[in-house]
Amino acid sequence: MALAPSIAAAQAPAPSWGEIAGSVAAMTDYTFRGVSQTTKGPAVQGALEYTKELGPVTGYVGTFLSNVAFPDTTSRGNLDAKVEFDFAFGVRGDLAEKLKWDIGYIRYMYPFADYPRDNSMSLDWTEIGIKLTYDLGFATPVLNYFHSQNYSIGGGKSHYGQTGFDVPLPFYDITLGARIGRLVLENNANFGLPDYTDWSLGISRDFPELFGVNIGLTYTDTNVKKNAPLSNQSDATTANVDERLHDTTQPRIILAITKKF
Repeated sequence: MALAPSIAAAQAPAPSWGEIAGSVAAMTDYTFRGVSQTTKGPAVQGALEYTKELGPVTGYVGTFLSNVAFPDTTSRGNLDAKVEFDFAFGVRGDLAEKLKWDIGYIRYMYPFADYPRDNSMSLDWTEIGIKLTYDLGFATPVLNYFHSQNYSIGGGKSHYGQTGFDVPLPFYDITLGARIGRLVLENNANFGLPDYTDWSLGISRDFPELFGVNIGLTYTDTNVKKNAPLSNQSDATTANVDERLHDTTQPRIILAITKKF
């Protein structure tokens, strides 16, 4: 009986320090909310995420890195931003057995870019997001909402809502995914694009025989019109959509190869 406490202590599970997961990816175009972030050129990306169980919820901290290329509307070249580095943290959990939620903070940064770091026309910006998914078995509906107090390039307050679904198809282990979203900005003339809708439709499949990579093919598009008028709510600035910016919103098909670890 005297040995019982020490035996119980020896069998107690060791404290969890959390887990780290990541991914690397290569794609023919890096698209964010329907807009190419690489002027329709290829991208190489990496991501890391640390998660820790915190009672009924899971906390996380993550990073994301990608090359970027944005058109300079005052010339035929590109802005000097070459790299995007994001930092995110938040919590996620289950409201029910199949309903999952995620609330997080995201900071988008473009180091080494020759742009002001204040709240005027900085490329860097921040937003908060809420994500919901519900597993129906035959499909998983998705509902996302993101808000920023000052969108990139002086876009002002923004709202982005997105919905869609993921469906595992009954052949070849293929998953079908569809999304439609709407971005609303306070200062469209500063940002260079009007309020717009984007949508995408894609298929993807894991290939265990190819080192476990996932290969995806996605069609994406927006309703941005050529030379669409732009204006700011915060001042009297007006403009029109630049031809080169308009080109980054046009339909395209993207091939992506991702390896998780």
